[in-house]
Amino acid sequence: MKRWKWLAFIVLLVTNVVVVSYAYQNSQYRSLDAHAGFPIAKSAERIEQTEGLTIYTWDKAKQDKGLPLDYQMIIWQRGWEKTSDQGPTTFYRKGNYEVMITVLNNEISLHDVPDAEGDGNK
Repeated sequence: MKRWKWLAFIVLLVTNVVVVSYAYQNSQYRSLDAHAGFPIAKSAERIEQTEGLTIYTWDKAKQDKGLPLDYQMIIWQRGWEKTSDQGPTTFYRKGNYEVMITVLNNEISLHDVPDAEGDGNK
C-alpha cells in the first residue's frame, strides 16, 4: 500500500511540474496584432515595422540553432503548421495565412507571404 502512495505522489508531482512549466512557457509569448496573431516572445523588442514585415531583437535568436524548442512548441500549440525551411527561414501556415520567420543572431523577422492568387492574406 505504501508503494502505491509513493507512486501516486510521484505521478502528481510530475504532472504539476509539467503543467506549471507549460503555463510559464506559454506566458512568455504574446500574439501579434499583425501577422494573423503569430506568437512572439514578450522579451523580443520591435526595431522595425513596415507593411507585412516586423523585425525584432531577441537574445534567444541564434542563426545556427534556429528557433528555440519552446518557441516552436508555442507556435504549434497556437495552431501554426510548419510548411518548409529554407536556410535560416521557416514558413508557417494557419488556415489561408502564411508567414515566414527568419532567424539571425539576436534578431528575428516576421514577413507575410502573399498567397498564390495574389489577392493578399485574408
